[in-house]
Amino acid sequence: MVRYRQIFFFLSLFFLFTSCKLIDQRTFNPRAGRRPIPYIPPAPPPPLPPAPPIEVVIGTPEGQWRKPLQMLTKKALEKKPDALFVVTAVTSDLQSLAAQEENLQKAVRKEAKLIADEIVKAGARLEQIQMDAKTSGSIKQTVVQVNVR
Repeated sequence: MVRYRQIFFFLSLFFLFTSCKLIDQRTFNPRAGRRPIPYIPPAPPPPLPPAPPIEVVIGTPEGQWRKPLQMLTKKALEKKPDALFVVTAVTSDLQSLAAQEENLQKAVRKEAKLIADEIVKAGARLEQIQMDAKTSGSIKQTVVQVNVR
C-alpha cells in the first residue's frame, strides 16, 4: 500500500509539473531572445519634374509674356546655340473628348503658334522649335508651356 502511495505521489507530481507552463522571459514578451527585425524606412518619393521656364495661361496679354520669353530665348541661345524649345499646349482632361480636342487644336493653332513665332523673332531657327499638345487633370485653364533642352 505504501508503495502505491509513493507511486501515486510521484505520478501526481510528474503530471502537475509537466502540465504547468514555467514562467520565463517569453511569458511577458514573446519576441524575447529572438533577433530584432531592423526597420527599413520606405524609399523617398521621386523628385518632381522641373517646372517649365515659362508657362503662359491662355488669355494673358502679350505684353506680360513677350519680354520674359525673349529674354529666356536669348539666354538659352547664348548658353547653347542649338537649344531645343519645346512649346507644349496643355488643356484640362476633365472635359469631353470632343471638347479636349477642340481646345487643344485652338491652343496649338493660335496661342502656341504665336509663342513659337516670338521665339523665332528672338533669334531661334524654326528647326529648334518642337510643338506638342497634351491633357492634364491638374490644370483648370489651358496653358502653353515653354521648356528649353
